[in-house]
Amino acid sequence: MDNKEIIKKLRSEKLSIVLDTLKYIKKEGNKGLLYEVIDILYKTNETVIREEAIQIIENLNDQDSVPIIMDAIENPDYKNILNILVASCWKNGLKFNEYIKNFTEIFIQSDFLLAFEVFTVIDNFDYIDSQLANTCLVRLESSVEDITKDKEALYYELIGIIKNTNENPAN
Repeated sequence: MDNKEIIKKLRSEKLSIVLDTLKYIKKEGNKGLLYEVIDILYKTNETVIREEAIQIIENLNDQDSVPIIMDAIENPDYKNILNILVASCWKNGLKFNEYIKNFTEIFIQSDFLLAFEVFTVIDNFDYIDSQLANTCLVRLESSVEDITKDKEALYYELIGIIKNTNENPAN
């Protein structure tokens, strides 16, 4: 089945066709279908469809999928699935290190639950480029007044993690 056929089936009105197609993507899919999977996750309220889409996103193993996930994270239309998308970044084990500035900004602007997901993503980085780390540290330190009370402990811990990962890269 080519991507065009798969996309047509994903857009079907029949739940069983969409579900079978997502199961097919889980086994045989490629990064060209990731936008469609994310869009399905955004558009549907069907629990079984959402669960399948989430499993696909959380089990990605193609590093080339990272920019697609980050595009979705930055897309304001996907705000209602942002927690799921950010959580997938630490669950799928792909390298998102170069996007630390994006995650830092999300941390600053988000509620506690999303900030915790971002914290977990950054905590899983094995290395942070020193220039990026310094930029993020400056941004975090300049936003101390914007940090809500419930995120305060996470905030200080995140600063320590960024400093430590930058100073002591694993490898």
